[in-house]
Amino acid sequence: MSSKSDWEQICENVQARLLEKTPLTVKSANFLRSEILRCLTKACDDKLLNKEYYSKIHALLKKTPKSKGLIEITGGQRNFKRLKEIPHFERFDGCWFDFAILVDENIRPAEIIAFDFEIRFLEDNPTKFLRFDLNLPEHNNDNQGKRFHLHPGNDDLMIHASPMSPLEILHLFLYDLKMPERPRSS
Repeated sequence: MSSKSDWEQICENVQARLLEKTPLTVKSANFLRSEILRCLTKACDDKLLNKEYYSKIHALLKKTPKSKGLIEITGGQRNFKRLKEIPHFERFDGCWFDFAILVDENIRPAEIIAFDFEIRFLEDNPTKFLRFDLNLPEHNNDNQGKRFHLHPGNDDLMIHASPMSPLEILHLFLYDLKMPERPRSS
């Protein structure tokens, strides 16, 4: 039978494996922002975002000035209370999301050191949201071997996430995670 210390070691091993394989370096925060802008614009072209987002992308996609080498890129505003009135991106099907990415340009190449991406589903969906987090190094989740994790519809439920970069998660939110026309019965 396994002990808690065995599980903690398993978590640390999984975390190390995930972070080792996840592409978290970028040329710069400006380059990453331009890639995100390209992705969001293409999603508008593909009619995956509501058409009014063509005019909203630049207002919603922001980059903070560099402070101690750190730059934050946000898509919408952080919204842990999940209030629809707070600025966000909305898909054609009514699902809506926002994100925040922290880039450290003190390192060459620049490195993504933290992010959170959250998509909220429609009211009748049994899963209300899905959030991918990469916490800052030395965050208490890092100490538990879960710096990179996801929350499947519950803030208190946290599991190791698939190794994905911010652009991969954005593509997942835009091009996948479709609401089934005929959901399976429970």
